[in-house]
Amino acid sequence: MKWRKLQQLLLALVVSLVLVGCSGGASKEERPIKMGVKTELSTLDTLIVGDIESFSVLGNTVEGLYRLDADNQPQPAIAEKTDVSEDGKTYTFHLRDAKWSNGEAVTAHDFVYAWQTAVNPDKAARYAYMFANIVNGEAAAKGQVPVEELGVKAIDDKTFEVKLNHPVSYFLSVVAFAPFYPQNQAFVEEHGEAYGTSSDKMLYNGPFTVENWDGSNQTWQLVKNENYWDKDNVKPQKVDFQVIKEVPTALSLFENGEVDDVLITGEAAKQLQGSDNFVVEPQAATNMVHMNYTKRPEFKNKNLRKALSLVIDRDQLANGVLADGAVPAENFVPHDFVKHPNTGNDFADDAGNVDKALRYDVESAKQALEEAKKELGQDQFHFEILAYDDPQMKLVAQYLQGQWQNELEGVTVDIRTMPKQTALAEAGKKNFDLFLSGWAAILPDAINLLDILNTKTTANFGDYNNPKVNELLDLAEGDHATDVDQRWQDMIEAQNTMVDDYGFLVLYHPYEGHLRNPNLKGFVYHSVGAKYDFRQAELVDAN
Repeated sequence: MKWRKLQQLLLALVVSLVLVGCSGGASKEERPIKMGVKTELSTLDTLIVGDIESFSVLGNTVEGLYRLDADNQPQPAIAEKTDVSEDGKTYTFHLRDAKWSNGEAVTAHDFVYAWQTAVNPDKAARYAYMFANIVNGEAAAKGQVPVEELGVKAIDDKTFEVKLNHPVSYFLSVVAFAPFYPQNQAFVEEHGEAYGTSSDKMLYNGPFTVENWDGSNQTWQLVKNENYWDKDNVKPQKVDFQVIKEVPTALSLFENGEVDDVLITGEAAKQLQGSDNFVVEPQAATNMVHMNYTKRPEFKNKNLRKALSLVIDRDQLANGVLADGAVPAENFVPHDFVKHPNTGNDFADDAGNVDKALRYDVESAKQALEEAKKELGQDQFHFEILAYDDPQMKLVAQYLQGQWQNELEGVTVDIRTMPKQTALAEAGKKNFDLFLSGWAAILPDAINLLDILNTKTTANFGDYNNPKVNELLDLAEGDHATDVDQRWQDMIEAQNTMVDDYGFLVLYHPYEGHLRNPNLKGFVYHSVGAKYDFRQAELVDAN
């Protein structure tokens, strides 16, 4: 206890120094922008990437047909011009003159190769299911037809054609996502399984290249790509990254001018609210607990899931434990993420709150647990929570452990923390009981968050399988894709069905609190997809 009090005193001292004033101004000599991030890179392979930090680096170093602008709207990138057929099912992309970082031309064949590889069952691409709207996309991913029958074609080096099963209103946003980026076949095959595992085993066609990442180290750099087609509009020469997991370290580095932007969580974030250098960034994301229905069949008991959910005080977790701007979940999809194309209504407003499932109700939780004990014929439940080893997730895991053990008789919980990429690998192998994780949208469409509820999605790590939810989501992406109102209702019903079923334990919507150098200008932070865009970022002198 004494040590904890000492830590709190030291934290308060460092926060007070930050509030008094940071070193702020950039030197007149150009220096790199310095970023502090909370997790390591996992991969640079655009087809297997699954974590937001790697997505963000790839979003600055590899470029697809389109990219999202500051308002999350798709803008032409490698595609200089796009033709869409009258029935909305054929897209013809005319590519601009662009090069890879080795000087080779980016061609339509690079897109054909990457997209065919994405649906190759042998690749096990994380987002293969997102190609299902393309002709033969789903069949190819299931091994039912050769990947060469995917509805894509290089008409010539500069013309790439895509045929869809049906119109997809948000398709240009889809192709701005990393799994739809091109890959240079010769380079990929030269490096084999090592492709994307370090900065020198990767080709780049975006604004920057990655340097000095060996696959596991906690520092790396983005360096301006002199072969980028729009290099004249890229301002920074270099961006330095370092992984910073402890808040006192982050505070100290910022106060000393050693980072220009760094994530701050917990008590420090609470104390910094309202200060000039503290910026709160919204996230189109939901943090939740996956239950492993395969390894621990007890979770198929709805009363057990209900008990675990109802002892979670989501308001206390978000505003008391995290206190970094996080918002307690009222449903799965957060407010202010996506609006109805015709009515302009917010998705979360139309869906309403699922108060019954997400309320804090200890007595009902205890009753549900007693029913679960009778139905399962057991009085004791021991679970392990797998979580990332960053400060936020540790706090959340400890809170859940305390609530479940203190309020639910017969429930004991251990915590196992790992670096994010290791934890994701464990989850992918189903080596967990409970997995505390987040799911962030990479497209400005509700289906992109809701996809994880579908049993066919590889990121549905616990194998939650509700036939009604699966059917509704499949309809929203298939037969109802062009019926805006019906699709909207399908997604709302799928979401509410899962929450009422306690299929995942929905917790909160994260907001990131950052200390940011006020002299860092032109830096774009996205709520979806790659978190940041450095093309126009620069450090300016304070005057």
